[in-house]
Amino acid sequence: MRHFEGLKKIAVGGHESVEPRQVFLPHCLWRNDATRPGFEVLENFRFGKRKPQSYTYSPFYPVLQYNTTQANFYGGNFWDLRATGFLIQSADAEQAQDPVRDSQEMGMPDSACIVRRLSQSAYRHVFETVWGPQAFVITWPPDVDQICSTPAGAAIFGGNPTPVNLSAVDRGRSNATFDQYALAITAYEGSPDVSPFSSKFDAFLAGKKTLTANEMAGYNLFRGKGNCNSCHVDGRSTTLMPGQTDDGNAADVAPKFTDTTSSNLGLPKNPADPFYFQTTPDSFGFTPNPAGFAFTDLGVGLFLRNLSGTVPNSDWAPLAPAFDGFMQVSTARNVDMRPKCPNGKTFAKAYMHNGYLKSLKEVVHFYNTRDVYPFDVASGHCPAGTKEKVDCWPVPEVPQTKDMTVGKLGLTDLEEDQIVAFMKTLTDGYTTPYPDSNTFTGTCQVP
Repeated sequence: MRHFEGLKKIAVGGHESVEPRQVFLPHCLWRNDATRPGFEVLENFRFGKRKPQSYTYSPFYPVLQYNTTQANFYGGNFWDLRATGFLIQSADAEQAQDPVRDSQEMGMPDSACIVRRLSQSAYRHVFETVWGPQAFVITWPPDVDQICSTPAGAAIFGGNPTPVNLSAVDRGRSNATFDQYALAITAYEGSPDVSPFSSKFDAFLAGKKTLTANEMAGYNLFRGKGNCNSCHVDGRSTTLMPGQTDDGNAADVAPKFTDTTSSNLGLPKNPADPFYFQTTPDSFGFTPNPAGFAFTDLGVGLFLRNLSGTVPNSDWAPLAPAFDGFMQVSTARNVDMRPKCPNGKTFAKAYMHNGYLKSLKEVVHFYNTRDVYPFDVASGHCPAGTKEKVDCWPVPEVPQTKDMTVGKLGLTDLEEDQIVAFMKTLTDGYTTPYPDSNTFTGTCQVP
């Protein structure tokens, strides 16, 4: 218990201590991607190309592997699976190492900068108590703080990922300490403080709560006609055909609501993504997106081409075209989690990897009708007499690998609403409320 409390302090306090002055990361410690309003942002001048994902239940994703029988990847973290977990055998821990170094998030130019900030933080003694006094025995060069105050991607670094000049021994120690920092974060994220299985649905599974008629109807659709649990697995069979019943035992009494694979759902480009507008060098000589609107987010395909992250197995490279447009299947848990806003306002949210969909109703309607109302137009250009996201779906960003198991489910409007009602039962904090869950000091929209 003593060590867990130490790991928790490192994960929360240590993460705050490495935040550089010139950047800010409003999303990285929020509980779920559904509560996040937009994209990763480096204050004033840089935006990431995707919405941040949930960190609840992320430690349950295994180290990335390719299953030849299923012809699919399992595990890893991030939308594009680039946090493989190969190096320290934890995909979630490797995920935790990326935002602090990402040029469009916290922007540290070198992993050693995180270790340097940790060594100067109020939590240093906690870190040393857990991991040992050797963690920060490093001889730092005189210019370390100047380097670490310059964001990653700056032209002055010339693409060098390790501009802090350390000896081989000190670099090895810094790398080890950086790994320990990440392992502390994943230990906390996998704990009941963050991934508690405390939703109404968990209470239902335990026989302590009854779902409403609409919620139960939605659950039956979720694992039946809606085909949702084929990817967002709930431990039960999928009963797609009328008359089918699931009379087996549950495979999982604490389901994660993800199969940890990836898929291309055929989403259109989101023209509101600020990444498309970052086409010129910023004040540090860094251009986040030289391609502008011509950029196509190939997701896992980018990763398999070594264009985001490093592929650990060269045998995977030829698979890239088959995985173009694929994004990780996120857990459906906490998909409706949001802060409670004052004065009757609502918290602005966005869904999917590019934030194109803005409500759970839109998400379910997209799965249901993508191929019922397809139009060969870009977002914002639906024909007169149609309404985008209602009876007009723009062309997919990556059409050639589109998942055909969704898009024409035949759900009624009521059935869509019932699935939404069920998904709202997956929000944690129902049986054990989060402390200060009703305290929110941010900005909410007028409904």
